[in-house]
Amino acid sequence: MMPSLYDLSLEQLRDRVQQLEEWGRAQEADDDTILGSLRTEVFALGGSEEDDWNDYHRVRNEYDRRAAEEFDLGQ
Repeated sequence: MMPSLYDLSLEQLRDRVQQLEEWGRAQEADDDTILGSLRTEVFALGGSEEDDWNDYHRVRNEYDRRAAEEFDLGQ
């Protein structure tokens, strides 16, 4: 089952953003060897690229929103 982005910690979101960025770079490089090994890691929970957990922009938006909230609370 895919985790809800709203239930994750800021650190978990940051880790997922980094994972999805690496996936994006591998797709741009069109490196089948790297894509094959990353696919297992990135899609370990299954689903498609449109699922919240697998969609870079949704994860990034939630990470940025949460980081801004924490920054505002620290001010």
